[in-house]
Amino acid sequence: MIILPTYHRVSLPIPRHDYRGFTLIELVIILAIFSILFHLAAPTFQNIGANSRMTTQINNMVTSFNYARSEAIKRHYNMVICPNDDGNCAQQPHWHHGWLIFVDENFNRELEQGEEVIYVEAAKKNIEITSSRYRKRVVFRSKGYSHGSNASFIFCDQRGPVSARAVVLSNTGRARVADKQSDGENWKCLEW
Repeated sequence: MIILPTYHRVSLPIPRHDYRGFTLIELVIILAIFSILFHLAAPTFQNIGANSRMTTQINNMVTSFNYARSEAIKRHYNMVICPNDDGNCAQQPHWHHGWLIFVDENFNRELEQGEEVIYVEAAKKNIEITSSRYRKRVVFRSKGYSHGSNASFIFCDQRGPVSARAVVLSNTGRARVADKQSDGENWKCLEW
């Protein structure tokens, strides 16, 4: 009889991992940290959104002024921009209800039957727009300049005068945006 040597199989130890999830305490701590971070960041996101809305509205007004000016030059007629009141020119200088641009064929600054409305801007939500001289009309002459004195169109929202900005229109018809008045003071807001 032949005796064969026996080999013992040696098994290597397999590392055991204890996979486990979060404990309830760890989960509560993580949620508390995220909640604190969210509350710290939320006002910043709200401010970014408000700045974006105001910039959009300001750009719409500057674009409207530039469009009316170019149409006055091109058509050789006065172009009038006025606050919108259901398709007519409003008698109040509240521009946040929107505005419209029309061809003033008889040069009386009033929208009358038969005069062409070439642009209508929708009402603005959560933004107040007033003019510094309570201007109810802006007229661009066929040479491109605006009739009357300089005017500022002040944009305010719920943040008040600290965040107010204005579109300043010169007699030459040039529109620019200003964060402060010429004396360095904040713009005045009526409602906020």
